[in-house]
Amino acid sequence: MSMNFTGCVAILILASFNPVHGQELDTQFSPDEFEHLYLQTIREDFIAHRENVSLIHDIGMNIVARIDSLFAEQRADTANTELIRGIMVTRQYDRTILAYRDILNGSYISDPELKLIIARHTALFEGYANAKREWDNQWDITARPYIYKHGLLSNPGMFGSGDEPKQYNLYRDPEFRTILWDRRMFAFDVTYTTPALLESVDAVINRIDELLISD
Repeated sequence: MSMNFTGCVAILILASFNPVHGQELDTQFSPDEFEHLYLQTIREDFIAHRENVSLIHDIGMNIVARIDSLFAEQRADTANTELIRGIMVTRQYDRTILAYRDILNGSYISDPELKLIIARHTALFEGYANAKREWDNQWDITARPYIYKHGLLSNPGMFGSGDEPKQYNLYRDPEFRTILWDRRMFAFDVTYTTPALLESVDAVINRIDELLISD
């Protein structure tokens, strides 16, 4: 949540308990000016939210591409640590936007259509965010222990002058192929759900733009 919006909410709460502060606010902002500020801040938050969803989509696409290239035997670096590091990222969605579920219960926004659009979006996003958390947790349970156990993040030649570097051919390892396939499907599911999320975010931003223009 942006600091401006959080600050305004805090001021409103304080004003409700302090008539003097409430009178001071009335002399500074009209109800329309307050709502205009809310709309601008909500718009900024949803734009940042859209960027976060797009970033995680790009990470998922990269993971899918890396694993697909391995399964298709298009990679020469089947034992390369770059491959492993490229599929280890488990970035979670920024859930700050879910705070708007409670804010909508107040009188901060007068437009009922915008309230409904935001309510639908936060419900949709929360479901996808919870699902992604479960997928990432599953990856942590199945894949990370395997990777650490077998030293797949180790660089060749780091075992000392008297030891031979360990070599791993991920493509030929049945157990790790199964783990990779799970990772690939989790990442693909994220990319599959992203268009619906972005369409929902855009609906919120577009409605706010309409309201701001009409002011």
